[in-house]
Amino acid sequence: MKAILLSFIILFSTSLLAQSFEKKMLQIDPEIQGDLYIGSPNNETVIVIIAGSGPTDRNGNQPPMSMNNSLKFLAEGLATKGHNVFTFDKRVIAQIKNKHLPEGITFENSVDDVVLITNSLREQFTNIIIAGHSEGALVGTLAAQKTSAKAFISLAGPGQRIDKILTKQVTEKAPFLRVKMDEIFAQLRKGQIVTDVIPMLQSLFLPINQPYIMSWMKYDPTLEIAKLNLPILIINGTKDIQIEENEAKLLHQAYPKSKLVLIEGMNHIFKNIEKDEDNLKSYNNPKLPLHPELIPTITDFLNAVP
Repeated sequence: MKAILLSFIILFSTSLLAQSFEKKMLQIDPEIQGDLYIGSPNNETVIVIIAGSGPTDRNGNQPPMSMNNSLKFLAEGLATKGHNVFTFDKRVIAQIKNKHLPEGITFENSVDDVVLITNSLREQFTNIIIAGHSEGALVGTLAAQKTSAKAFISLAGPGQRIDKILTKQVTEKAPFLRVKMDEIFAQLRKGQIVTDVIPMLQSLFLPINQPYIMSWMKYDPTLEIAKLNLPILIINGTKDIQIEENEAKLLHQAYPKSKLVLIEGMNHIFKNIEKDEDNLKSYNNPKLPLHPELIPTITDFLNAVP
């Protein structure tokens, strides 16, 4: 009987935890919508989570190939701790769905979207905390400069310009492409579209993507984070194969007042990796939970924000 009662209590407690937040859809404008997780109706603060590169949705997925629910689990985990969270589909998702992908999209357009979102959320919340993942960390840094954010969280954010990051990522696997990468970026720095891209690099440097890359590479994350004056948490995982932990250290050096946390065994999408061969597999495992140290690390920081 005691065993049955104990099982009931555990099941009941788990059920309460799973239902300890409310989720509702918010439409920011005709092309941007997202999920608002209400962890505490009396909390005047909301955390805006910005996804990484590509057509990443509010849950951290790029259907059908990359389904890991990283941002969904992050939002749910924070909401169960009493925090309000907003995750959103990037504008490009609606544009692709409507078969209307305008040319000349720039990095600044992404920043403007986050500013639009924060202005909209201020109708309900007094304080905005911005959290950006990967590319979204730099987007969030620039948006925080324009929105009087209460705090900023960098999740696997790069510490170097995107041209350096991409060159490193490509040449580590294909060193013979360095000259071509250098040539392409030299031309992009001049504001010129590159038309003679070799086949191996064409998917990376599609003509429609080049204006975005041009505008993106203007920003040095270390210089931009140094312009902020607010509580900052910088998180990276030691198993991140996209953004190495040294990138987080560069950000911390640029803003020494920040809190730097390197989570042992966590990869780029916040999953716990014990075997290296499981790293890439985790990108398409929607049931794999977050690294157990991520939510406590963030909540400890949030609870200390004045």
